[in-house]
Amino acid sequence: MSPPRAILLDAAGTLIEPAEPVAVVYARHFADAGFTVEESQIRTAFGRVFLELPPPAYPAKGCGDQAERTWWRGVVRATAIQCSLPEEVAGSAALFDSLFDHYAVGAAWRVFPEVESVLRSMREDEGFELAVVSNFDNRLHRILMDLGLTDWFCPIVTSADACSRKPDSGIFHHALDHLNLWPSEVIHIGDSATADLAGAENVGIRAFLLDRPRVTLCDALEWIQSGAPRK
Repeated sequence: MSPPRAILLDAAGTLIEPAEPVAVVYARHFADAGFTVEESQIRTAFGRVFLELPPPAYPAKGCGDQAERTWWRGVVRATAIQCSLPEEVAGSAALFDSLFDHYAVGAAWRVFPEVESVLRSMREDEGFELAVVSNFDNRLHRILMDLGLTDWFCPIVTSADACSRKPDSGIFHHALDHLNLWPSEVIHIGDSATADLAGAENVGIRAFLLDRPRVTLCDALEWIQSGAPRK
């Protein structure tokens, strides 16, 4: 296989992760609204809702950020209802805004320890272009800036930007169009077997699947340097 010209990277689970467990954050915000909920109950409810809720209803044209925001409002509401919060609280703007805004800044996230050294090797030693391709709304741009990661990437493509979520092909083609590259000229790295691995390979992009903490970006870099054979 020919060496890639660019590396596409997922964000959450690949470059960054929440600084606190989601259940801890939700429990704190539920308590602020006057309701005590066990973290284990929140963890189960959030995981179920996150997986089962249909994708955002993106507009035919324009920015998809409002669609992403509406989707997250549904996540918060459904999670709260499954945790027995009353509808007037679960669907309130106050609860949603407090949680949505919490995750809008870099302080709510942390960078995986090997990320900067691997990015430096990929760009400065190997000469790859780097881009982010993430199922995230426009908060990601601020988050990566706060965490000092923005300058590594061009472009940073969110599902809100592309009006498409992995594993759909649209978000990958959006990134390829920005880079002016063919699928065979890039590699995608992410932590989801469905969204990242299958999504990329369905477009003809070679992909590497992370499995933290066992398989990290260091392993992805070694795989690329070894010639990036198809798995």
